Amino acid sequence: MAERLLNVRNLDVVLGREPGATTLVRDLSFSLDAGELLCIVGESGCGKTITARSVIGLNRTDPRFRLTGAIDFDGRNLLDLDERAMRQIRGARIAMIFQDPMSSLNPLHRISAQIDEALAIHTDLGKAARRARVLELLAAVGIPKPETRIDAYPHQFSGGMRQRAMIALALAGDPDLLIADEPTTALDVTTQKQILLLLARLRAETGMAVIFITHDLGVVAEIADRVLVMYAGQCVESGPVADVFRNPQHPYTAGLLASIPAANRGKVRRLASIKGAPPVLSEGRPVGCAFRPRCDYAFDRCADEPQLTATGSPDHPARCWLSGAARHSLAGQGAPA
Repeated sequence: MAERLLNVRNLDVVLGREPGATTLVRDLSFSLDAGELLCIVGESGCGKTITARSVIGLNRTDPRFRLTGAIDFDGRNLLDLDERAMRQIRGARIAMIFQDPMSSLNPLHRISAQIDEALAIHTDLGKAARRARVLELLAAVGIPKPETRIDAYPHQFSGGMRQRAMIALALAGDPDLLIADEPTTALDVTTQKQILLLLARLRAETGMAVIFITHDLGVVAEIADRVLVMYAGQCVESGPVADVFRNPQHPYTAGLLASIPAANRGKVRRLASIKGAPPVLSEGRPVGCAFRPRCDYAFDRCADEPQLTATGSPDHPARCWLSGAARHSLAGQGAPA
């Protein structure tokens, strides 16, 4: 079997020093093949963004954080590289699109200058060739009449146009892996659809792998090959998107899916919701299963933390003492004692 492009193994991300340190990401493992699109989903504060920033190395030099485990990219553990070696990968082979383009683009510099800087760092192109490449990138991401907009400032672009400029900036180094951190959150639904179609087209044209972070399960169903569900800094379920959506094995995943409004449900009814709120990790992690305080199926064994185990398919593990089939058999009988 060919080596996977990205293989994250037993990643822990700890904020602060003992005593009082907070584990933001705990024992996280996942992998990604070239050309594959993985969606990471979960509520705010579950560790999605800190995982992405760890993969691209944005928190590696921050003294507040301590990372352990392994992030193997194309056969090299990124956690073992010094910052000089990491800079050759960040922005070139791994790039990231951030959630808010207005705060990610420098308002004092023209769009052309910001993309040109990335090209100057990661390519050997001369000044004239770089400007031509900037025009190509702006055209590739669907900015109309790029020759008249190339020297605009970020505030002269709409929100959707700024996000397209951010995508052009991310593509400047021809990355093998693109990380998109909720890139459509602040956009209207029409622009969201355009950005999703743009990313799908660019992925098909370039063959790059994509990690797409979102809280929108409708987006996951539309674009993902596989999905990873996070809760309290851990993976609670992962697998091919069709398998996870059709047969969720963790009650948190089932609760997220049940909360999606559907146009074909016929009789109008109240949307399902998950009771309570996610734990505040700085106040301490719940004993046993982190989802236990919110779970309708919690029972005595949940006081012991479950491990991520296969649930009928090796490619569809979940972190729960009860399988989806066991939960279904309990439906209508009440939660286990």
